[in-house]
Amino acid sequence: MPVYAAGWYPDYADAGQQRYWDGEQWTHFVHRLVDEEKRGWRRRKRPTFKPSKQLVETTYRMVFADRSMIVLVLAGAVLAAAAGATVLLPAMHWVDPVPGFGFDGLAFALVTTASAGAASFVFQLVIGAVVGAAILRAEGRPVTVREALGMAWGRKRQLLAWAALSTLVGGVTRVLERFGIGGILAALSLNLGWAVATVFATPVIMVEGTMPLATIRRSASLLRGRFSVLLVSGVAAALPWMVLMWTAIPVAMVALGFLLFGSGLTAVLGGIVLGLGVVAIAWVLAVSASVGAYLQANLYRYAVGQPVPGVDQHLLPPLLPA
Repeated sequence: MPVYAAGWYPDYADAGQQRYWDGEQWTHFVHRLVDEEKRGWRRRKRPTFKPSKQLVETTYRMVFADRSMIVLVLAGAVLAAAAGATVLLPAMHWVDPVPGFGFDGLAFALVTTASAGAASFVFQLVIGAVVGAAILRAEGRPVTVREALGMAWGRKRQLLAWAALSTLVGGVTRVLERFGIGGILAALSLNLGWAVATVFATPVIMVEGTMPLATIRRSASLLRGRFSVLLVSGVAAALPWMVLMWTAIPVAMVALGFLLFGSGLTAVLGGIVLGLGVVAIAWVLAVSASVGAYLQANLYRYAVGQPVPGVDQHLLPPLLPA
C-alpha cells in the first residue's frame, strides 16, 4: 500500500478544498482552494472511491490466506452445538417443555435460551479468535490458531459477559413473540436494532477490552456516518454464500427424499449426495462466518482511521469523528 507523506491533499468529498493528511489518517483540518487552484483541480480526472469493494476484496484475500481460521470456525460450531446440547437434552428430559408461541411454551423458551447461552459463549470465543487473527493479519503479523485463541482467551471475561447479554436479548425476543402480532413486531424491531447497534461489538471487545454497556456505546458511535459502507460491504460479502446456501439446501432435501423413499442404487446415490450436501452447507457456513469476522475487523479499522491492507488510504473519504 502506498505511504503518503503528511501534507495537504485534494479532498475527494469536496472539490473546492484540500484536507490535511498527518501521515497516518485524515484530519479535520481543511482549507478552501483559490480560484486558480480550483480550476486546475476541476480539470483533473477525479479518482473513483469504492470503499465497500476494496474492503470486501481485501477481506477475501486475508481469509483465504488464513484458511486455518475457516477450520477453526467449523470446529467451533461443532463444540458450540455440543455445549448447547449438554444443557438442552437434560432439560428436555426432566422438565419436558412444550414448544409453542403461547404462554404454555414459556418454559420451552427459557430452556432453549439457556442452551443458546452455552452455545453462544463457545462460539463467541471462536469468533473472537478469528477477529483477533484478522487484527494480526492487518498489522502484517503471522497468524496461528494458537495465538488467535490465546487472544480470545485473554478477553474471556468480556466475551462471556457479551454472550450472556446477547442471550438475554434473545430470550427477551422469544418472550415478546408470545404477545401476538404486536409482540412479534416488537421482537423484530429489537433484533434489528440490536444487530445494527452491535455490528462492531466483537472487534471493540478484542481491541479495546470493553464490557457490554461500553461495547454497545462504542459500537453505536462508530456506526455514525459509516452505515452505507457497512451495509454495502456486508451484503457484498454475504451474497455469494447466501446463493450457495440456497442452492445446496434444495439439493440436500431432494437427496434426502431419494434416501428415504428410494431403493437400491437410488437410495445409495441419495445418501452420497446428501452427505456431500451436508458437508457443502457446513463449509459454506464456516467460510461465511470467517469472512464476516474478518470484515468486521477491517470495518472497525476503517472506522477508527487505521490502515487496512489493500485499501489505499489516500482514496479514503475523510472520517467523521467517532
